[in-house]
Amino acid sequence: MIAGLEGAWEFFGGIPKYLVVDNFPAAVAGADSLHPRLTRGFLEYSQHRGFITDPARVRHPRDKPHVERGILYVRERFFKGAEFRNLAHLREESARWCRDVAGQRTHGTTRRKPLQVFLDEERETLAPWDGEPYEVTHWRMAKVHPDHHVACQYALYSVPSSLCAPGQKVEIGLGSKLVRIFHRGQLIKVHPRQPRGGRSTDISDYPQELSAYARRTPEGIKRRAAEQGPAVAEFADHLFDGPLPWAKIRQGHKLLRLGLRYTPERLQAACRKALAVDLIDVRRVERILLQALEQQETPEHLQPLPAGRFARPGAVFALATGNGHQSTRGGLL
Repeated sequence: MIAGLEGAWEFFGGIPKYLVVDNFPAAVAGADSLHPRLTRGFLEYSQHRGFITDPARVRHPRDKPHVERGILYVRERFFKGAEFRNLAHLREESARWCRDVAGQRTHGTTRRKPLQVFLDEERETLAPWDGEPYEVTHWRMAKVHPDHHVACQYALYSVPSSLCAPGQKVEIGLGSKLVRIFHRGQLIKVHPRQPRGGRSTDISDYPQELSAYARRTPEGIKRRAAEQGPAVAEFADHLFDGPLPWAKIRQGHKLLRLGLRYTPERLQAACRKALAVDLIDVRRVERILLQALEQQETPEHLQPLPAGRFARPGAVFALATGNGHQSTRGGLL
């Protein structure tokens, strides 16, 4: 609905100060003749655009404008028999038709042209429209998990433990770029929106006693690996680069322990050698350290393998058949 209203404001070049809407769920959360309750998204939109929303009373058709006859007119005079290439072409042709055809006809009741009435009497009553598109925010309710995260649209976002404890419910506003988390009407956290399966964690959101848990995240392991050298940090990035980074947590901890056991300098050299051959395996890095292979120089050109000692041509395996042809056993040539 908001997209349709945005298109209407653009077409008319202004915004009305008073808008009568029907009681559909996208705009009205609770229908009431005295105290109607709007949805969070539509209430924010009406406040942003600066118009008053007045839902019509239930079973009072005279509260709403008469639009049914206009729908029949558009269907018969615009859509019937027309052909459109795509949605953009449809929108362009509909705007032209409203201005040049429907707006120039003589109305059957007022006996005046609708476009001329709009220009003379109605346009000056509209509030100015800034032309900036409105970013639609989708609202969700979620419960804070014991790990101080909320799940929304198949992604996880951390919540400050000092402002909202696990088990409580929060409101989540999903925008195209940002995710805002509210608790009891107060904004408590803003995250960049993550793709499906993503995770946005701020370690400062964890309580002080859970700092050890915070270090067990892939992001925490990457930060600790960066302290031991750029090659170790690059190796950790490749290690957790995948659809399931949490499945490599134990390998990440083993990588950090190798730095404590063999010194960060040796681990840096071992990771550099493993990255040179695209070997992302913590056990192989450990084997490099055990055999002190990180100190050996890797040859630029590998020596070719020697010819097989017992190699024989394929004709040796040929068998004669009764019809004068030959066949090979096992398909060897």
